[in-house]
Amino acid sequence: MKDLVISGKKVKKELLIALGCFICAVLINIVCIIVYHSQWHEIFTQIGFTVFVAVALYVLLLIIRLIVLACRKIFCKSKK
Repeated sequence: MKDLVISGKKVKKELLIALGCFICAVLINIVCIIVYHSQWHEIFTQIGFTVFVAVALYVLLLIIRLIVLACRKIFCKSKK
């Protein structure tokens, strides 16, 4: 069996993307608290939903990135 090696640069990039998704989910939570005049402790009590939204954003970005990669592969192959 061959070993699969993932470079540290790629791991760091994915972690930064995941962190960005989490920060975006927290900001969405804060905006919802402001819009609906909720209590501020919901930032901590709704952390499960925030993590779920962050994972959903990450998966959505992953799908978009895979589509872009596939399009690049298709169009770069057709030019050669």
